[in-house]
Amino acid sequence: MNSKHLDWIDIAKGIGIIFVVLGHTIVPQLRNESYIGKFLWTFIYNFHMPLFFFLSGLLFEKGLHKYNNKLNFIRKKAHYLILPYLFFSAFAYIFINSALNINMLAKVLENGGYAKTSIGSALFSILTYSNHMDKHLWFLYSLFIVFIVNIISPKLTKHPAAILIMAGLYISKAFIKYFGILDYVVSDFLFFALGRVIIKNDLFSDALKKSNAVILTLLFIACNFFYSYMYTLILPKNEILLDNNVFIAVLNCFRAVVSVLGIISICRIAMYIEKTSFADFFKFLGGYSYDIYLIHAPFIVSGSMGILLSYSPLPRIICCILVLIEGIVLPIIVSKFIIRKIPVLSYVILGKSQKQASADKNSLHA
Repeated sequence: MNSKHLDWIDIAKGIGIIFVVLGHTIVPQLRNESYIGKFLWTFIYNFHMPLFFFLSGLLFEKGLHKYNNKLNFIRKKAHYLILPYLFFSAFAYIFINSALNINMLAKVLENGGYAKTSIGSALFSILTYSNHMDKHLWFLYSLFIVFIVNIISPKLTKHPAAILIMAGLYISKAFIKYFGILDYVVSDFLFFALGRVIIKNDLFSDALKKSNAVILTLLFIACNFFYSYMYTLILPKNEILLDNNVFIAVLNCFRAVVSVLGIISICRIAMYIEKTSFADFFKFLGGYSYDIYLIHAPFIVSGSMGILLSYSPLPRIICCILVLIEGIVLPIIVSKFIIRKIPVLSYVILGKSQKQASADKNSLHA
């Protein structure tokens, strides 16, 4: 894979992070009060995080030949993923428990479903990711576990039989309620493995480049529309279907197909954008996608939406657009001009090594 291929990966990350922030603007209040809000939220969540696991698997496979020291790889991933997970988890619990004592903020937080948590409950939630207060941090924890399993058994985890088992685990959520972070891992593992397999398949890459981006995207939208319609409008109103585990399993299977179509569509669109004048913009976003992900939620996006919904007369669609822009721009500004300029902050908040943090600082001053 040459540097040109890496460009489209960064572009795909840039596209993906826009959908991540957009999804978080659709806060529980909007989902509970509007079928449209719930529908759009479901539509976005069907593909945006599977995309990031797919790209992570692709990049893992690309660099696998360099990971001879498995313990060192695990240590680096723990630093890159678990340190920010612990930092933002602690910050969320301390901030929210404190903010609930302020009447104006308490109203916003309570509308978002937040309540005070004891220290013991907080520690248990952080350790297991069961009822965690900061809902977006699951990605870090789940991705870390997926990395660990893949580095321990790199050949086994991309074997066709293993992928079938992962697909079975994904579908099994119709019958089994997995505890805590395992509920996410059994969903995410499949897309990471597919990324590993596909990067080794030149035929797929060639076929993707030759495919029609418009037709591929329309197929994805149609399938995603059907799933989202069934899940948000039909299923909740039909108790027979809602209690039918076999039907839910079939729906889960279809959702996996929708996720794969979404991944392929975004990758194909990224390859198209790579040849346009928009490439640099999306590559820039892709380069800051991790920073945006860590910083934007829940306080910047969910907090701003909660305040606007409680106190602003603006139409809700305008609120979503304003918060979407804020959720992308503000984390970039904070990261670029504050966090990345101070190595110790970059180390703790972004999980960057001291060497990476110093390199970021030097590049910013250049």
